[in-house]
Amino acid sequence: MVKILAIGDFHGKFPSKLKREAKKVDLIIALGDFANADKIRKLIFKNWTNKKWYEAIGIRKARQLEKESFDSGLKVIKELNALGKSVYIIWGNTDFYKEYATSEPPIIMPGFYNENIKTLKNINLFNRKKISINNIDLIGHGGYVDVTEFIKHPLDKNLKNQKKRLKRYKRDEGKLKRLFKKYKHINNFILGIHYAPLNIFDKVIYPGSPMNGKHVGWQPYNDVIAKYKPKLVLCGHMHEYQGKKKFGKSLVVNPGAAFQGKAAIIDWPSLKVRFIK
Repeated sequence: MVKILAIGDFHGKFPSKLKREAKKVDLIIALGDFANADKIRKLIFKNWTNKKWYEAIGIRKARQLEKESFDSGLKVIKELNALGKSVYIIWGNTDFYKEYATSEPPIIMPGFYNENIKTLKNINLFNRKKISINNIDLIGHGGYVDVTEFIKHPLDKNLKNQKKRLKRYKRDEGKLKRLFKKYKHINNFILGIHYAPLNIFDKVIYPGSPMNGKHVGWQPYNDVIAKYKPKLVLCGHMHEYQGKKKFGKSLVVNPGAAFQGKAAIIDWPSLKVRFIK
């Protein structure tokens, strides 16, 4: 039996009680959002469809906030490395990674975690690829995606931006499906994703969000889960949830938000789950 700590959504905080729990497991799977982007998120919500958040406050202030966010996430990653356990990570939408594909200008980007983790011996990136550890196959797919709700009910006011977002959505969907075609014969694997599948742990319950009450999962995840049947799916992003649900033959677990002191310990291969609340 292998004990796995599933953890994500740190947002710059790694509570001591979770570090203590981490020392009791065999390996750690971290589902992204290491960086604290709370200040930036509030600006995004405030200027939702009117203008870019960095245009609202100016490039100089935006660079300052991005550097603050960057440093908070790097601190968490280093704390994970210091546990002395094997840690397998994917990126979240708040993180700083080279493949980041949204419209934020390079001038405000302070750097990328890809370079930093090369010196951290216990940190293993499995973002958008497959790796094997302790006879367990892991496939990771993290980072930003345009959620399906943005496409069903166009988020952007003008047609040009709508087409740009749809193109990005289809590109990311195509990349996901090509990734799985490479590993189509894999069985009993773990899928680690940052965003939730559509209609599973994905309804926003946050009055401060313009998406409050809406489902913000990603339909392409439903498609590959139904087709390739991972034994375990680990997802995050939605701070409102902590729990497990069956989707076909797969068990979907949201371990809860780490910054709230939440995580999950999962026994493999029995899939016995203990939630840390």
